[in-house]
Amino acid sequence: MARKKNNSASEKVIQLFPEKKEVPLERLYLDQRLAGLSTEIGRPLVVTAYVTDRNGIVANRDEKKKLQVPPELKNPSDWRLFQELMAQSDVVISGSAYLKRVIASGSRAEDILFQFQPGNKFEELGQWRLEAGFMKRQPDLVFLSHRLDFQFPEGLSGSDRNIFVFTTYTMANSKEAGALADAGAVVVGSGETGVDGARLIDYLGMGPDYHVIMMATGPSVLDLLLAARRLDLLYVTEVQREIPFDDPADIRMMLPEGKKAKELEEFALTHRYSQGDITAEDGSPISQEFHRYDRKGLLLN
Repeated sequence: MARKKNNSASEKVIQLFPEKKEVPLERLYLDQRLAGLSTEIGRPLVVTAYVTDRNGIVANRDEKKKLQVPPELKNPSDWRLFQELMAQSDVVISGSAYLKRVIASGSRAEDILFQFQPGNKFEELGQWRLEAGFMKRQPDLVFLSHRLDFQFPEGLSGSDRNIFVFTTYTMANSKEAGALADAGAVVVGSGETGVDGARLIDYLGMGPDYHVIMMATGPSVLDLLLAARRLDLLYVTEVQREIPFDDPADIRMMLPEGKKAKELEEFALTHRYSQGDITAEDGSPISQEFHRYDRKGLLLN
């Protein structure tokens, strides 16, 4: 009889670095104490996370020609760890494309808006937030967009969460910006032709309440943060398989020109874990590694 794959959050992974040992998957990232790391450096900590194939591919075009995380890479272990990072965040950065996808596909879209609410998939992380001293079950939200041609999903407007929209100076003074402000958002102009990464993080860091800022959107915003030197921790789940493609326009890489995280000169690998014998969303067996890269000079414990 074939052995059933274990996809539960209670399974074990092998820590390979900084020392080799077996550790639980659950709380793997929660126990890294991101808020405490923010206190160590005396400013907000900026983090992001991606799941990639061996070559750094993070998305390909689905049957509707939309760029999505390939089902060959999606898996519950990676998603659990992503949520553990989000649970430690005071504010999460996303994009207007995600809001449009939520409105278009409803419950089929991956939830980063309400997942910690009672009755939802990661409600225990919402409870963890309250017990850890957070005032809200969900982080505040930032959306980046050149154009303001979107709406907020039902349940977002009028909630107790602060919502920011960062756009160009011109769009910040538009009628569309006024409509979003009427819906409860703070619209911020932050660049002539697009959002400036340094101004984005500096603005969010002005208040005393944001200790951990998580960026949870595509590689173009990762490029902004890297160029502005505003990213502190980069988490990468590397699935040990290769996504095939014929046309480079049909895929998105985490970094430009196929560059790997280990090639980022300003970052160093500080944590590495290995996991095998799990099942991807497409039903195929996979193994993967979890990597954490710290910006050099942070000197975190």
